Amino acid sequence: MEVSDKVKKIAKYVTNILGMIAMAITGINAVDGITIPYAIQIVQVIAVIQGILGTYLIGTKAVQKIEEKKEG
Repeated sequence: MEVSDKVKKIAKYVTNILGMIAMAITGINAVDGITIPYAIQIVQVIAVIQGILGTYLIGTKAVQKIEEKKEG
């Protein structure tokens, strides 16, 4: 497995884990009587990190497609 494949796999797992954490924070914070300090800001930071990872994954896929068209 190439290094870039490992990075992509890790990025996918991190994105999913961050999504689960964000949903847990949002769900717990919505329960009456439980307030997580800075919950909105935490979820926003997680969303930005997910956006960066998603852009990386889409960008590498686009580069691969372009390289395949040049070779073929």
